[in-house]
Amino acid sequence: MPFAGFNMPINYKTGIINEHKNVRNHSGIFDVSHMGQILIENNESYLHKLEKYIPLQLKKLIKNRSHYSFLLNKDGGVIDDLIISNIDIKDKSYLYIVYNASRKKEDEEIFISCAPNTEKIYKKNCLFAIQGPDSINVLKNIIDIPNNMNFFDILISKYNNNEIIVCRSGYTGEDGFELSIPNEIAENLITHLLKNENTMLCGLGSRDSLRLEAGLSLYGHELNEKITPIEAGLSWALDKKRLEDENLNGNKVLSDQLKNKLSNKKIGLISTSKSMLRDGMILFDNNNEIGKITSGCFSPNLNKSIAIGYIISEFNTDNPIFCEIRKKLEVVKINNLPFIKKKYKKNGSIYE
Repeated sequence: MPFAGFNMPINYKTGIINEHKNVRNHSGIFDVSHMGQILIENNESYLHKLEKYIPLQLKKLIKNRSHYSFLLNKDGGVIDDLIISNIDIKDKSYLYIVYNASRKKEDEEIFISCAPNTEKIYKKNCLFAIQGPDSINVLKNIIDIPNNMNFFDILISKYNNNEIIVCRSGYTGEDGFELSIPNEIAENLITHLLKNENTMLCGLGSRDSLRLEAGLSLYGHELNEKITPIEAGLSWALDKKRLEDENLNGNKVLSDQLKNKLSNKKIGLISTSKSMLRDGMILFDNNNEIGKITSGCFSPNLNKSIAIGYIISEFNTDNPIFCEIRKKLEVVKINNLPFIKKKYKKNGSIYE
């Protein structure tokens, strides 16, 4: 189906549920080459300009570490969510940033205005994600990965004498890796990985159900320019010292939100029937609209429909909550996020 200007596979021949379960039990490969990848020189002037939008101390990021962050607008809303890494390539220091395909235009206008000498490496590199408990062993048969590599560690490795970027990360809640690979060797590498009988190709369908079980936000659903990271329950990803910096977009809005009660809160939901919970469905107390679902799908692990949504903060979660499904109100159950336990290899600090 069309997705952010690309034709993307929803699933392969075994189907979404089999792909999902294989990632939870073994390993699966996602072609996420549609996402943006950019290299920005670790130039002090560039980093200062970027810190207007990114709520991190960019000059202090630890080498060979990645971090989840955002581009913020003047009101503290999320222009996009990103993975930002500090790496050396060919003895030159860079920020390597991976960002959403649907936000390439908006993001790149900011990147280029702050750092004119950027390199959009997605034009010459594919991006693959191999996810699941077997992913480390599958990859170690092909490329060199140290045993002590933790979640969000990033390094340069080699495959067929070509340099590839390897980050221990992903968006499934499982252990896994993302690989930035020169186009000319991408097909060879992915064919090599698929020689493992327990590894399969996976599409957008299972990518969505896996991230939803893991309680992970998706841009355009739980995140947009009118929702701040704090409203999205992602305040842990903000550097609190940066909120004191007037150079940061929305710093006063974000500081106020940390001190005061929010008008809405993000929740997890589980269907109590066989009905499917879907994006856009309205949530009610006994009589009044109190929020809506932002993402919903069938959970193969729980064998029930699950969802993420926003409701007004005043709602007492001990009371019954209803979802309007086919013009009828059905009881749904509030559930803590994430729905499943994440299995990341323990990570360390992001700053020197």
